[in-house]
Amino acid sequence: DLLSDSRVVRRMFKTVTSRLRGIEDTLRHEERMAALGKMAAQLMHELNNPAAAVARSVQELERIQKMLGEEAVALASEFWGETPIQPSAREGELTALDRSDAESALVTWLEDTGVPDPWDLAPGLVDAGWDRDQLATGLSGVPDEVRHHMARWLGLRASADQVLSELGIGARRIAELVRVVKEYSFLDRAPIQEIDVTHGIRDTLILLKHKLRSVDVTLSFADDLRTVEAPGRDLNQVWTNLIDNAADVMADGGSLSITARNEGAEVVVEVSDSGGGVPDDVIDRIFDPFFTTKEPGKGTGLGLHTVQTIINRLGGSISITSDDVGTTFEVRLPAAI
Repeated sequence: DLLSDSRVVRRMFKTVTSRLRGIEDTLRHEERMAALGKMAAQLMHELNNPAAAVARSVQELERIQKMLGEEAVALASEFWGETPIQPSAREGELTALDRSDAESALVTWLEDTGVPDPWDLAPGLVDAGWDRDQLATGLSGVPDEVRHHMARWLGLRASADQVLSELGIGARRIAELVRVVKEYSFLDRAPIQEIDVTHGIRDTLILLKHKLRSVDVTLSFADDLRTVEAPGRDLNQVWTNLIDNAADVMADGGSLSITARNEGAEVVVEVSDSGGGVPDDVIDRIFDPFFTTKEPGKGTGLGLHTVQTIINRLGGSISITSDDVGTTFEVRLPAAI
């Protein structure tokens, strides 16, 4: 009977253990999917800004094209051919006050010359390098009856150049975000390779930029930092969890410091926040599975446990120190041979 009872207990224990492992695997999968969902939301927000800027710039270009008109273009070609007059090179950047004065002076001259909507044209002219005296000198040889057309043409052309520059910035930003996502997810890459941890950290910061908008981020990476052998996606999940948690505790602003250095045969990364620290009764359980201080529905309690599991699997270690100012996570990874 005792032997039979012992077998029953062992079977029950195996069943319970198996179910617990299954539950933990399911929750860990949910944690990864939740992290992916948050990352996707951040990415959509970051993509929305440059995409909206591109759309606005296209509309502005269409408006400028209509305003230019064939007559003004023909007149410009008649006087200057394919090479319109250009402003002299400007030395240094204008201060906000100097820029305001330059725009006001141009508006006055444009109004006196009979150019409509001078306030719409002045910013583009200033960006292109024009000031009132240069514009007046450049148009001095143009007949009075068409001078206002030529001045308007130059202003619209400068505005078009400004919008094209904004289009380029928006397009490059979109391309950069697509590149970051591809590198972050390590698409078309070997599962394990030599990784420069700073690349993953920088990409993670770009993807979490919106969440860190009120946080002052400081980076300090050793110039001769060694690489580590690791699955890139797993390592990026480590940085995402640590930086995302830091952002959560500094929702009202703060400072985030990330350092990376060589120490013996290890690469050491420290992620420090000014989020007020972790209570003593919590810090000893911070890596426990299913433990979380977040509100119900806002965390599975597997984020830092997953981080520790990944780092341990790579032969590294993670530790935490905290005081009433903030918290520092120290990640140690074996450097590639």
